[in-house]
Amino acid sequence: MSRWLKGLNPEQKQAVTHRGGPLLVLAGAGSGKTRVITHRIAHLLEQGLSGERVLALTFTNKAAAEMRERLRRMLGKRAEPVTLSTFHSFGLMLLRELEGKGATGTASRRARRFVIYDTGDQLALLREILRRTRLGREFDLPALLARISAFKNAFLPWDEVPENDDPYHQAAALLYPRYIEAMRAYAALDFDDLVCEPVRRLESDEALRRRLQRRLRAILVDEYQDTSAAQLRFLRLLAGPDTEVCAVGDDDQSIYGWRGAEVKNILRFEEHFPGARTVILHRNYRSLAPVLEVANAVIAENPDRHEKRLRAERGGGERVRLWSFPDGEAEAAGVADEVERALREKRFAPGEIAVLYRGSILSRALEPQLRARRIPYRVLGGTSFFDRREVKDLVAWLRLCLNPTDEISLRRALSNPPRGIGPKTLLRLEEAARREGRDMMWAVEHAGRWLEPGDRALEPLRRFFEQLAMLRPKLRGTGLSRAVRQAVDEIGIVAALEESHSEKAAEFRRADLEAFLESVDGYCREASRPDLREFLGRMALAGSERDQGEEAGPRVTLSTLHGVKGLEFGLVILVGCEEGLLPHDRTLNPQASDVAGADLAEERRLCYVGITRTRDQLILSWAREREVHGRPRPRALSRFLAQLPEESLERTEFGAPTSPEKAREMLSRIREMLREPGATN
Repeated sequence: MSRWLKGLNPEQKQAVTHRGGPLLVLAGAGSGKTRVITHRIAHLLEQGLSGERVLALTFTNKAAAEMRERLRRMLGKRAEPVTLSTFHSFGLMLLRELEGKGATGTASRRARRFVIYDTGDQLALLREILRRTRLGREFDLPALLARISAFKNAFLPWDEVPENDDPYHQAAALLYPRYIEAMRAYAALDFDDLVCEPVRRLESDEALRRRLQRRLRAILVDEYQDTSAAQLRFLRLLAGPDTEVCAVGDDDQSIYGWRGAEVKNILRFEEHFPGARTVILHRNYRSLAPVLEVANAVIAENPDRHEKRLRAERGGGERVRLWSFPDGEAEAAGVADEVERALREKRFAPGEIAVLYRGSILSRALEPQLRARRIPYRVLGGTSFFDRREVKDLVAWLRLCLNPTDEISLRRALSNPPRGIGPKTLLRLEEAARREGRDMMWAVEHAGRWLEPGDRALEPLRRFFEQLAMLRPKLRGTGLSRAVRQAVDEIGIVAALEESHSEKAAEFRRADLEAFLESVDGYCREASRPDLREFLGRMALAGSERDQGEEAGPRVTLSTLHGVKGLEFGLVILVGCEEGLLPHDRTLNPQASDVAGADLAEERRLCYVGITRTRDQLILSWAREREVHGRPRPRALSRFLAQLPEESLERTEFGAPTSPEKAREMLSRIREMLREPGATN
């Protein structure tokens, strides 16, 4: 027997050893799916398949790195040829490969010089386009961008967007062609392009498609329930008639519909890959039986799902606690008391405790309570690395050295560090460029043609252009790490930080810059031929994953349910289990928001994901009244918790029911006590 089958349960062995056709592995929470994927890869190599012919795709760089490290421990150097990647990273890799071979076509031509725009860059571009169109209304930019992303992933030509009465849909349809035009003008690709462009390329080039299909004999996709329609299209183009496709996922954990994930991809797997076999991993090695009984009861109410029921492999365990509080403030205090008690009694370490919620607004009441008890905590979903201002300032300069037509980077570089080039000068740059039919960098280079001789902006513009001209050859040559550090000094970013911030704030910002520079150093040590464009592409992909806020030392975790996917804890407290919060009001009343909400089935899956994060102890809490838009409102227990098994449950009601009048009186008294000295009504 293969050594990679030892220690696996019967279902896991079936998933690892299956050969000859498509395979769907329905991996319930805590069922060991990563182990199945890595052992299947190891088994394929042991059976004689070359590592170069194996592609494993997942959804975060962190997950790909963890899987790669696990394979290295298992296989040593034999694991190196295996491609472990995200969909977006693999798309970028494919575009770079086409670039290197001098292939023809739109994607390849852009690949010769493209930069990757992260979400911040996309929003900046959209803001600029919106300003020029003068739509006459304030729009939520992320909501507009989400709709444009949906158009792109549906491969809609700009003139074939269907009509819709939704004003956001109409605005997005108007901006869509302008967005595409601007991205092409700036030689930029966004994250959607990293999947959509390879799809277009493969669909239009049969020889390329067949060559790639012959190369890939085994494709494994992790978190398959999170794939989009475009990613499924990409996968089907990569898989040839002799390619063994293995999809691993759980339809009960599909919670990213709002960003394009299609749960029907996993529900209809056999339609897309005929003759597929399905293996269900139902043995849960994470949670105790009472937790799983509650989880099974919650998710069983969902329609249109693969029928499965998690079974606990760990015995014992106390019942799940369902707590009811008179109001939101009482809930926050009660939860903080429980966390403090668990730490004091040493039942759990700080890093083993998580407080979860559907909406981040609930953390506002929790954080003061934890701080008052001096309980260290972290909030997941902090600032993306690329969103830190000083890093984005430097990256703007680096991008300009690669692509002078990148207008978004040019605007940022001209203003940061400050050099006396203000908004009026930027507007005049834009007008001069448009008037002459040139890009803005041409207007910078020829500022003397359109500015008066004594204009104060002339000299800063001249020095700016000269700086770029000097930096460009250094960054394109050898010694990339040293050149980037020299660029920081020559641009004057650190000096500007020290001038405009306090000593402590400047120190933190220098640390952000140094972290970026260290990432350049690390890349240069690993890469055989360091290239600035490749490095910036890698960093943009890494920056698309939210910083998980790994502060030093063990801390209690506060997180939205979306942010905690893939993690586990000893004690989980899920707060705000009420109608309007879980499920969210955007789902119950979609017309009340400009932002499209998830459907009710996805909201139930979100609740299920939160419950299954715990190993040992689970507390579900809700408030009978909660302040909404400044006024106390009666609340109802979430419908998702209405059919829980009583034998697995322990109910506790804290405090007497509070009348609206009493709640208003209490809130008035609290505000009076908290009012700062000298405050006025």
